[in-house]
Amino acid sequence: MNKRVATRRPRTVQALAQEAKPAKLKQMKSRSLALQEEIHSLECAIVAAPHTLRRRRIASKDVLPAPEAMFSKKALRSPQRVPLHQLRAAKRRRMALMLEFGVVVTSLVAAVGWMNQWFHWWE
Repeated sequence: MNKRVATRRPRTVQALAQEAKPAKLKQMKSRSLALQEEIHSLECAIVAAPHTLRRRRIASKDVLPAPEAMFSKKALRSPQRVPLHQLRAAKRRRMALMLEFGVVVTSLVAAVGWMNQWFHWWE
């Protein structure tokens, strides 16, 4: 029981071409032509792209963009999370403003009380 072992050396292009059937060769040639035509059309589109873009930009020069929706999904969505350091900074600012407000109100009350002492507005 001797089995034939396949050769390890690669076959040449000529050997493959001789082995291929004529119908397959015709199919390969037509596919090759179709691919060459597609490549040519893509190359033409690439070359014409800047001109096409310029022409489109000039044609749409006087066209306004569509108006934005009044209530977009972004407005309805909950706000993104704020980092902790920003929350702390905002809290410190609020506390400073409250302290400043307290100092101003206390100063006003003290000034009115002192003026009442001198001018006897309320007795």
